[in-house]
Amino acid sequence: MDRDASFQAFVDAHQRSLMRLAYLLTGEVHLAEDLIQSVLVRMIGRQALRSAPIPPGWT
Repeated sequence: MDRDASFQAFVDAHQRSLMRLAYLLTGEVHLAEDLIQSVLVRMIGRQALRSAPIPPGWT
């Protein structure tokens, strides 16, 4: 499974529980959706950094 597919599988499996938690934190549906989107964007960005090759001289 490639990285994009595994991330999509994570989102599909946890989307409802993430939405419930975000709604409990914000109290508004639209703010909860924005919060989830912001967190998922940060997650995919960090996942890309972790899988990037280490530049020569940084080891």
